[in-house]
Amino acid sequence: MVLENILSPSHVREHPSTSFWLGIFYAAVAVILAYFIFPDEPSLSIIFLTTLAALPLLINVLTLEEEEEMTAIKITKKIPLIKSHKDVMMVFTLMFFGFLALFIVTYIFSPEKISNLFFSKQIKTITSIVGPSSIQGAFTAEDSLKIILLNNFKVLLFAILFSFLYGAGAIFILAWNASILAVAMGNFIKRQIANFGGGIFSYFKASSLGVARYMIHGLPEVAGYFLGAIAGGIISAAVVKSDYKDPRFYEVVMDSFDLIALAILMLIIGALLEVSVTPLLFS
Repeated sequence: MVLENILSPSHVREHPSTSFWLGIFYAAVAVILAYFIFPDEPSLSIIFLTTLAALPLLINVLTLEEEEEMTAIKITKKIPLIKSHKDVMMVFTLMFFGFLALFIVTYIFSPEKISNLFFSKQIKTITSIVGPSSIQGAFTAEDSLKIILLNNFKVLLFAILFSFLYGAGAIFILAWNASILAVAMGNFIKRQIANFGGGIFSYFKASSLGVARYMIHGLPEVAGYFLGAIAGGIISAAVVKSDYKDPRFYEVVMDSFDLIALAILMLIIGALLEVSVTPLLFS
């Protein structure tokens, strides 16, 4: 009860930047607890504990968003514009980056034995995705685009379903993807630090390159996942409150479909950037 009541949903929506620090705090508590409670298999435990801490707050944020949307429809008789969800979008996005920041710092600065233990499942997942074929250059740009789009759409589908079934349950998928991205960025940053010869400025240069390397395509992809999560969460909140009996529920559903359509567009843009722009800049 303590973690979920640190800040109220209305305060977090009015001050989205606080969700970044909450993301760092939730993930840090999860790392510490997983280390002591699940010392033999902490990698998935970290994700579950991070999700457990963030879930109640995000469910309340989405419920508040659905209530305001129903009120807006009643007053204006119009379907809300997508931009009306910008506050919730910022809450999800900044919390995600809070998770990501903590996971990257943990992966880079922990002793190698510890970091490999904390992120063992993530390391195996990345290894299985990369594989020897991609390392040897057997994949064409078209093949890579198909693989990336398929994976992105799969994550989007799970984000929508988890949010619909569990309120803000998509945060589990997003926390998992934050940990995957943290390992990928962490490996890149470690290699760049070695190339720069070490030293504090090497960490700064390597971190800047790592952020640029993965955020060019990562930002639209993350935005797409959050749009899907918000869409599923809003419908879930309406169903739980029996608002589906209200004629305005149709407008809520249509607004959610608009969010999903925009999410698909963002994922396509992210995939195109990943197979075209990123290789040119970081080959």
